[in-house]
Amino acid sequence: MAFKIISYKPEQGRYTRGTAFGLLVALAYYGAVTLYHFLSWNWASSSLGYTIPVVQVPVSPGFLIASAVFLGAAVCLRYAINHVKLAELLIDTEGELRRVTWPSWPETWNSSLVVIATVVAMLLLLAGADLVLARFFEGFVF
Repeated sequence: MAFKIISYKPEQGRYTRGTAFGLLVALAYYGAVTLYHFLSWNWASSSLGYTIPVVQVPVSPGFLIASAVFLGAAVCLRYAINHVKLAELLIDTEGELRRVTWPSWPETWNSSLVVIATVVAMLLLLAGADLVLARFFEGFVF
């Protein structure tokens, strides 16, 4: 008997579901690595006598716990991504993103220049106001 994960509408929303799954698995990996470093107690960091050859990580109870948490999170995320309501949300999101009118490169460049010029103007205005107020109040003692 083979173990098979059933996908809800597998031909739809592939990009958004794949991206969501990848980003959530990356977050789970970060959590597992943080858990591994958190479990650096005496009993959890003691080596079991084995080392993973390619990455040279000693196998310890802390490593096994963190690995089990990561694998469990990845399997749960795989099921969650295929849950009917979440899958419909991601399918609809991808459909909406396909209908968006994206700006051209010249429009993006011009908008970026406007934002940079505005930020520089505000920087100069606030720095000037700070300098004037600092000079004005430096003689006063509060």
